Amino acid sequence: MEREMIRRFAERYRRSLRIIIITSILLNLMVLAGSIYMLLVYDSVLPSGSVPTLVGLFAMLSLLYLFQGAFEVVRSEALLTIANGIHRDLFEPVHYAATSRTLKGRQDSLQLTRDLDQIHAFLAGMGPVAIIDLPWVILFLIILFALHWWLGFAALCGTLVLAAIAWSTSRRSAEGTHRLLALTGRRFAASQAELRFAESAMAMGMQRRLLARSADCDAEYLEAQSYLSRAISRLGGAGRIFRLFLQSLILTVGALLVIDNKASGGIIIASSILAGRALAPVDQALANWRGLSAAREGWSRIVSAVLSDSPPKERQVALAAPNGEVSVRDIWVAPPGSQKFVLTGVSLTILPGQAIAVIGPSAAGKSSLAKTLLGIWHPARGEIRIDGATPDQWGTEMLGSSVGYVPQSIELIEGTLAENIARFDSAATSETIIAAARAAGLHEMILAFPNGYETNVSGGGNELSAGQRQRLGLARALYGDPFLVVLDEPNSNLDASGDAALSKAILGVRERGGIVVMVTHRPATLGPITHVAVLNSGRLADFGERDAVLKRLAKDGETSPAEATSKLETTAP
Repeated sequence: MEREMIRRFAERYRRSLRIIIITSILLNLMVLAGSIYMLLVYDSVLPSGSVPTLVGLFAMLSLLYLFQGAFEVVRSEALLTIANGIHRDLFEPVHYAATSRTLKGRQDSLQLTRDLDQIHAFLAGMGPVAIIDLPWVILFLIILFALHWWLGFAALCGTLVLAAIAWSTSRRSAEGTHRLLALTGRRFAASQAELRFAESAMAMGMQRRLLARSADCDAEYLEAQSYLSRAISRLGGAGRIFRLFLQSLILTVGALLVIDNKASGGIIIASSILAGRALAPVDQALANWRGLSAAREGWSRIVSAVLSDSPPKERQVALAAPNGEVSVRDIWVAPPGSQKFVLTGVSLTILPGQAIAVIGPSAAGKSSLAKTLLGIWHPARGEIRIDGATPDQWGTEMLGSSVGYVPQSIELIEGTLAENIARFDSAATSETIIAAARAAGLHEMILAFPNGYETNVSGGGNELSAGQRQRLGLARALYGDPFLVVLDEPNSNLDASGDAALSKAILGVRERGGIVVMVTHRPATLGPITHVAVLNSGRLADFGERDAVLKRLAKDGETSPAEATSKLETTAP
């Protein structure tokens, strides 16, 4: 998979790669201009005292430097083109993989997006330039050997020492980077928990304890970061100092050769410049090794994630929007990352126009059933079919537009009320937005805001009360008249008018032939419900028409007949 991705990117950005190869060849050849210029000045111009020759050589050198600057810009733009292109190509699969990992209960989802940013930063920086220029070290060593074998030998020994330093840097930075990335995830999770729990922590005097918990993670992170920084800075500093020493050594060797009449004075300067240029890519590689290690680690994780969590392929045959029965067939479900089943052998069939209330004690598996019906969780055994087809036979967008969902905790996205109701659909019309708000009994409430539907809300929705957020979540679920509406405790924060609006919304879905599945702990909301499913310890204890099930519950002593009858009378539509 990794080789296939590299091959595909190489094919897609072939033109930019050709530009990089050509400009790199020209740039590394032009580097010789400085050495040749110094050699000619010392060996030809100074002995002859010819000013026109010096001016002519300087003019040619200046022109070469201008071209060199232009080629540097062209190469940088080509590298930036590849970096931006790879980022755009990987953005969708990486974010899909991150979302899939979140749904599977994994805590490293955000790491993938950070990895993508790290790869982009490396490709757009000087790291690739150092790697591209590394093979040219061989050419400069050959030229130094051609000038004199002692010069070549000294440069070769120095290159081997720098290569050993680079290898040690690679090994130690790989270990440090791996540990640092793991601690980064833990540190981020601890900080997020501290922020999410801020109100409760302040009320219950837990701020110092949560701060101490975050401080422990931060201390481990700083220790790992310090280890990595010390390893890279010390080895990198040793490499830079040794490169300066090596240039002085080359000058010394050149001076000895001149004293021994085995080389000219120009060779001293030329060999020093060549040695510096030969070792510069190694020095640059050491300076950018941390970025290279992080990008390499990130690339491996991205390839693995994209391979295991790739988006489904578009189907050639698109099914029509669902409008038939929903069939649950002997499903066994365990939460993501767990081996313990929370639903065992649940089977039921829901017909169009029906509204099902899922009731039962806490931890009975009610929310688990709701998430499985929506495809958020996947059954380990059994299957769910809608209109006779499994959910994956529809495209994600098609099925999603036919489904409405109100989770226990309403999450809003920063934007206007209208955008949140319309699920940020750019093609949404005012009529469909207002219709969804009216269906949720929210229209008049929205008009009471100074900016009406254009009122901005933050991601946390702190501008709204809990009840308003819940009704806004109901309006979002009803947007576009979805066929299947799943409500998980949709009335936990509603008042009497909110309960009435919820009942009216459920009746509206039934009347247009849709299906409602509502998880509830409040039997008082069972008025518009046609059927009741009772879950207990992950098993379907009872299922049938509302009145018959409630009578059986009353008979079994789980609720008094008077209470069941009273609630049925007060909530009947």
